[in-house]
Amino acid sequence: MQSQLIHFEIAGRDGDKLESFYSELLGWRIERRDAGGHPYGQIDSGPPGPLTGGIRHEPDGRPEIVLYIQVEDLRATLEKAKELGGKIRIPAMTTAEVTFGLLEDPEGNPIGLVQKA
Repeated sequence: MQSQLIHFEIAGRDGDKLESFYSELLGWRIERRDAGGHPYGQIDSGPPGPLTGGIRHEPDGRPEIVLYIQVEDLRATLEKAKELGGKIRIPAMTTAEVTFGLLEDPEGNPIGLVQKA
């Protein structure tokens, strides 16, 4: 399987403001839900497709855009990223839907990795 872009997140300190901005600017419908104790705005940007998105509320974090790429072997890919000069921000973590991790490339750009069940 070739790696595929499947999800994006827009993160910022004021999630309410971001949700309102993107909803009004682009016409996205955003449904607020709980993501492990944190508010999360699931983006509905149009007809269903392979790419999904969300607004991540990070009151103590920093603004960033994260692209999530589906890989066959998450743990092996995270290890390879470290060997290539990347840093692991969130190690492999399993939710009800997926197993994911978050790394930073050698320049500090965040990249999410997803392994579907």
